[in-house]
Amino acid sequence: MDTHGLTNETLWTTDFARTEKAKFLQSQSRSNRTKRSKTIYVAPGISAQSVWMTDVSGSDCRSVKAQLDGRGDYRVAWWKLNCLLHRLFKPRATLEQMMYAFHSRHHALTFKRLEVLNDYRILYQAMRQQGHVAGLRSAFRQLYELRKKK
Repeated sequence: MDTHGLTNETLWTTDFARTEKAKFLQSQSRSNRTKRSKTIYVAPGISAQSVWMTDVSGSDCRSVKAQLDGRGDYRVAWWKLNCLLHRLFKPRATLEQMMYAFHSRHHALTFKRLEVLNDYRILYQAMRQQGHVAGLRSAFRQLYELRKKK
């Protein structure tokens, strides 16, 4: 950059980093041209580029369409059942207390269900790989560990 012709009027309008900006922009556009973009899929066979502005409510189990078609996951019914039970036992509870109790119960039930499924998986694998006697031993071991926890 030639700084000999600078005056007070041209000082404020001079872009001192013009060449550096131009080099940077050229290098960025070059690297973007050579970079291959990886196709991202949101589901098997559905690329993320085709998802924008697409109505996916028909395949979403949380949507109203799925609830009306009978494919819903019954979240609303589960919430209403919990609210009904909570109001029966604690009629003066606030919404915040009901929500906290709902999530506490939901997490407790989810973890218990996962524990039971894991126990069944272990029992099934033992019976399948080593026979019925090994399955019985595995079941007794699970009962012993459950009794020991309490």
